[in-house]
Amino acid sequence: MGSISIVHGIIKVEDINLYKKVVESIERDENYPWIRPEMLNLCEEETPYYYESPIATFGATYKNLDGGISWSEFILKFEHLLTLIKFDFARIRLETAFMGDYEFFWGAKRGVEDEFYSGKDLIESDNWFFGYGTRHMFGGLEEQEPKLPFDFQYPVEFNQPIKEKFNSILPELNKLELRKRTFFDDWSKHKVFGNDHSHLILTYLKINKVLRFGWESSKGFFIVRLKEIKKIETPYN
Repeated sequence: MGSISIVHGIIKVEDINLYKKVVESIERDENYPWIRPEMLNLCEEETPYYYESPIATFGATYKNLDGGISWSEFILKFEHLLTLIKFDFARIRLETAFMGDYEFFWGAKRGVEDEFYSGKDLIESDNWFFGYGTRHMFGGLEEQEPKLPFDFQYPVEFNQPIKEKFNSILPELNKLELRKRTFFDDWSKHKVFGNDHSHLILTYLKINKVLRFGWESSKGFFIVRLKEIKKIETPYN
């Protein structure tokens, strides 16, 4: 048994054609927590049926997506999508059955000296300003004590011991035949892949098209190496 989690939100889109092209090119994600093209609408692109900028909406239900590593994986996937489009702001709401509800906000950088979203209790990164808690469309916080899901921090970070162990097996991984499924016997006892924290590293490598990974019921865990796997540093390098 599990509990339902609901993720839904909006993206204020600046370039409709680019957004549509990106959504239509999204591969069918088979790794939980998935982001699939069916989750996102393609926006109204005909004026006057939107004002200034169209809003893309999205949503999905998940089992037990209420924080921890899985939510960090979702954030990495969603932020990867944001890097591919032109947007003004994006907002996500995570609703869980028992752990509470949470909101997240991204305000895009405009590349000017006086950034619109700066100075609003937001965390600055290379591409945007990030914040959590209920915020209005201009990024301002509308609640006194916003909270984060359990075991989640921003910016997202890899587990240090698992990152070091992953980097230690890179010579072994880079010997895997390209574009071929390699299965790992008794993977649950593997020093890296047997630890849930490795999923965040694998997700990072997948969205950067370095590898694919998954499970088969009869054979277990597999990796498909697509190119050389380089030393892992952070989810943003």
